[in-house]
Amino acid sequence: MKKARIVNLILSILICFILTGCGSLLEDEQMDRQVERLIAALNEDDGDKIFQSLYPGVVTREQFDESYEGIRKIWEKSDSHTKKLNSINTQKNYNNSGNSIVCETQYFVYTEDKSYTINLTYLSDDNGEGVYGFYLKPGAEPMLVSGDFTTARENSVLQWGVLILGILSYFFIIFTVVDILRKRPRLFGLWLIAALTFFSFYIKNMPGNFFIGAGINWFVMSGLKGYNNDGWILFLAIPVGAVVYWCLRRKLLARKNQDLV
Repeated sequence: MKKARIVNLILSILICFILTGCGSLLEDEQMDRQVERLIAALNEDDGDKIFQSLYPGVVTREQFDESYEGIRKIWEKSDSHTKKLNSINTQKNYNNSGNSIVCETQYFVYTEDKSYTINLTYLSDDNGEGVYGFYLKPGAEPMLVSGDFTTARENSVLQWGVLILGILSYFFIIFTVVDILRKRPRLFGLWLIAALTFFSFYIKNMPGNFFIGAGINWFVMSGLKGYNNDGWILFLAIPVGAVVYWCLRRKLLARKNQDLV
């Protein structure tokens, strides 16, 4: 029974580690296709193609033409771009009047010298399906170009070193948790919580924005991430709770033995 609890706890830590490292991976093929079509139509200055992709009756042709002119002034034609899905929310509604599915997404789109934010709403119900809302504005969050598991080919030796340090930290925590469960020192429940605690050091260096901070966190991953605006973010997470435990381990076990005598 004790081994089963240990295995379950280790699996939970590993799951949190995986989610920490891969939590930014969002995917929706249908919405990706819609955004690709809209971007292609904007690059080709093809307002008819965009209008045909709209939900039936959402706007009149005259209303669309007026808003499309404003969109064209914001968007500058570009043959190449990179898109990143930032957030997605899908709602399924079932009622007496019919069934409907509403999908809301936000994309960051990067061209060679510009960036944009696209908010897209897609509606599908008994009356049809299509783009229900399309909002475009200049500017977007900087795009990650290196320093993550998803950018393995672009990572430098230093960035890989920081990532490996983060991985080793989790192995160290797992080893510590197993030892705490086996030895059961005084207040071992509190030591289990302490073993999962990180002391984090944070440096953000972006154009016009420099910040240094520190704090206490749980389930975080060290990283040195580079962005397409020549900015970078350094996040170092030290498993301070596990380190303190090993520094005090002998004393804790000695006190436990004294209590048993």
